[in-house]
Amino acid sequence: MAPFVPTTNPLRSSQKAHLSIMQDGVSFASLRPRAGRRGGLCGALTAVFLSAAFSLTPVSNAKAGDLVFGIGRDNVDEANASEATNFQFEYHTSPVRSYSWGTVAGMGVVEYDDDEDFYVGLGLSVLWDATSNFFVEGSLAAGYYDAGGDRPDLGGDVQFRSLIGVGYRISEVSRVSIAIDHLSNAGLEDVNPGRNAVMLRYARSF
Repeated sequence: MAPFVPTTNPLRSSQKAHLSIMQDGVSFASLRPRAGRRGGLCGALTAVFLSAAFSLTPVSNAKAGDLVFGIGRDNVDEANASEATNFQFEYHTSPVRSYSWGTVAGMGVVEYDDDEDFYVGLGLSVLWDATSNFFVEGSLAAGYYDAGGDRPDLGGDVQFRSLIGVGYRISEVSRVSIAIDHLSNAGLEDVNPGRNAVMLRYARSF
């Protein structure tokens, strides 16, 4: 009778690598790339944000978040409405997605102007790194709007705020930007005049 000779491990090298990675607590599958109506601005931002939100790219940014303060003028292009000074406050979460070109974060926004218009919303904020210092920012939020005083009717309490701007990083933790801010009910109501604002913004990371 022939003596018993142990056989070599039948696992191929790729399978061994997989097991080694799994033992280190990292999923091999997670390292494999996966295939996948109001104005053009709102629609374009919506497409970008939805694409970014559902991407499976890992996140490695460790900052806690951003506080953003803004001041500017709203109703800048409305012939039948007076301009008002507008104030913004935003909180951006730690990035939920990181890419080679920038980051995507959750966002809460509050706006108030000196005609007592008030807006509060939740959404997503995106930062595109054009260079090491210059950036493009965009955001899209859904929320509640309350018109105060003698203000134009925006067509309902549910409003969507889209924003796009360009800015400069002063340091690793602070940046400034100028942005265009647009409120619209996105065609949910028959009346949908929209409202535009031009804002000067300062952000601080922590």
